[in-house]
Amino acid sequence: MKRRYKLLLIISIGALATILINFVTFKNKISLVSLGDGFSLGMTPYNVAGPSFNDYLKENLESQKKLDSYNNEFSQAHLRIHELNEYLEENTLGKFTRTPIKQTIASADIITLSIGLDEFADLSIQNNLSKEAMDNYLIEVENLIKTIREFYDKKIIIIGLYPAYKFDQKDAVEVNSSLKKVAGKYDCLFLDIIAYYLNDSYYLDKTSYYLNYQAHEKIAENLTKMLS
Repeated sequence: MKRRYKLLLIISIGALATILINFVTFKNKISLVSLGDGFSLGMTPYNVAGPSFNDYLKENLESQKKLDSYNNEFSQAHLRIHELNEYLEENTLGKFTRTPIKQTIASADIITLSIGLDEFADLSIQNNLSKEAMDNYLIEVENLIKTIREFYDKKIIIIGLYPAYKFDQKDAVEVNSSLKKVAGKYDCLFLDIIAYYLNDSYYLDKTSYYLNYQAHEKIAENLTKMLS
């Protein structure tokens, strides 16, 4: 009888240990959320999405068995920063999960934010790019981060901008400098990617401002290092 109880005790302890290990492993896994425009989706000159830095970051986490989930429902080509702020204000539902954006953000461990490239490219084409437009963009970005920080205290990585059409290198450097200050103010990480814009091998087609998959791979490598 004692032997039977001893065996049951060993089995029970083993089962409890397995549950605890699985719980700790689950808690240590990462939920990744992407917010942004076409660049965050890996858009190409051919108006289709290719692999983005978010996809490569996701793969890196998967290969390390660290990924819990990945959500890019609130990344859309040509999404503007004021529209993303409206999503937050209205607590818009995700188009696939039907989960409100605030709940999606609150459940994340890492948020990447890459928005503004499409907006400034579009304004360039419309001949509406101005200092006022860039200032308004920066105000909207700060409003977005400030709102998110009201209910979310984990990692946010802001991806900097690079030139697109009339949004030139001087403009990009100035905007990135301000984005970096916003990142510091709200305890976010910031990644400057202008260097990739300067490398011709990182384009599929120089008539487009979108970088190719090789650049996105490099960006993901940098993000992985920042998070390690």
